[in-house]
Amino acid sequence: MKRLARVLVGGCLSAALAAAAPLAFAENYPAKPVRLMVGMAPGGSNDTVARLVAAELSKTWPQPMIVENKPGANSTIATGELKRSPADGYTLMLVISSHVTNTLLYPNLTYTLKDFAPVSLIADTPFVLVANPKFEPNTTKDLITLAKQKERGIDFGTPGQGSTQHISLELLDQMAGIRMNHIPYKGGAPAQTDVIGGLIPLIFATPTQSLPFIKQNKLKALAVTSKERLPQLPDVPTLAESGVPGYEANVWFGIIAPAGTPPQVVDYLHKEISRVVRQPDMQARLDEMGLKPLDESPAQFQQLIDSEKVKWAGVIKQSNIKFD
Repeated sequence: MKRLARVLVGGCLSAALAAAAPLAFAENYPAKPVRLMVGMAPGGSNDTVARLVAAELSKTWPQPMIVENKPGANSTIATGELKRSPADGYTLMLVISSHVTNTLLYPNLTYTLKDFAPVSLIADTPFVLVANPKFEPNTTKDLITLAKQKERGIDFGTPGQGSTQHISLELLDQMAGIRMNHIPYKGGAPAQTDVIGGLIPLIFATPTQSLPFIKQNKLKALAVTSKERLPQLPDVPTLAESGVPGYEANVWFGIIAPAGTPPQVVDYLHKEISRVVRQPDMQARLDEMGLKPLDESPAQFQQLIDSEKVKWAGVIKQSNIKFD
């Protein structure tokens, strides 16, 4: 009986210590500035999201969260640095969907998806299939019909080879049974400029990038790539509604940490990030950008990463997209 009592007391003590660990961590964290890396140059959607989150956390934390832009190689340079960083909660990274597809495209990366711990999924957004207003098709069904008739195909711009928009285009081609001409640019802005100027007819654009020009009738919206219509464009159908059943290609935004970051650290960071994302002002800012705020747990974030890997691996293999 005494042994059983010691076991019970020991078990209760362990449980109490485990429950107290996040509280103790919260009292002492952060003891120094927290780095939030972004693998792209300032000014893009991912940079803006990172700065919104960092600014709100810095208002209540004893130390600031500092955004560091480390552009290069489609974010893979910054991601490699994150892997080499201490797993202590003081170095994080804002990543987007290409975090997954990069591991499927670049053969010589110094990391894998298992080298990171998901912390918080913050938001997602679809692409908008936009065309020059003078481009004849006004619906996706008409576009597919025209693409099947044109021997030389239809030009379709993207921010670059292997970009999320490029892979989303390949998925559209595969599901619609067509083949459009991929025209890679060095970024989404110059591709959109050429659509507006009539040099190419089509691109997938983010809502942040395209909504002002759609409102000015400088771009024509044919469809969105999400399961549901975009609230900012309620009259624009989804691709799934427009002759490509089951099509979906969203861009998501999330924060990750190095693998091995203690669970209580990840839990605390997730709760703090969720707290600021749920704030009405933050939700309004994300909505203005065409982003849908999310409040997903680290486990749910990991499930998304796993499912995205399976989905895009098949698309990339069938398209034979390769980087040296």
